[in-house]
Amino acid sequence: MVELTLHAPWFLLSVETFDAEIRDCSMTRTVCIAWDYDLAEVLRGLDSDRVLGIVCMMPAWASSNGQWSSREVREVWMCTSDAGQSVLLCDAAGQEFDCGLVPEHVEPLKKDLLLCVAPAKPRRRPFSQRKTPPSGNRRSRRASTRKAGA
Repeated sequence: MVELTLHAPWFLLSVETFDAEIRDCSMTRTVCIAWDYDLAEVLRGLDSDRVLGIVCMMPAWASSNGQWSSREVREVWMCTSDAGQSVLLCDAAGQEFDCGLVPEHVEPLKKDLLLCVAPAKPRRRPFSQRKTPPSGNRRSRRASTRKAGA
């Protein structure tokens, strides 16, 4: 069980890691990150091709439904001006948002793209994660997919 005492946005970052000894073997590691600046620092040190996804968990005060909600993050930007730095995020719908603690930027404003996450490709879920068990046995399923006359 995890209890959140601070009602501020936080992040789930999923990264693909590869086994150095087994070819074509990878695993998804997901880490919780508390602050947008920490997310930006982690992303600077990662190969962008390894990032599978970022989810921003939004507290009730920042959500339209008054409950914790999530937003899929597609872009992470670092904004810099004479007023300071801030992290700007862009969700899957193309809407820009921040985590609420942003300085009043003044021109000129410099925006640097830290990461652009490609939309997730649907993956076939292993049997152990499916909601319904497979029907029949493997032989009958293989046979049902063969072309006539094969």
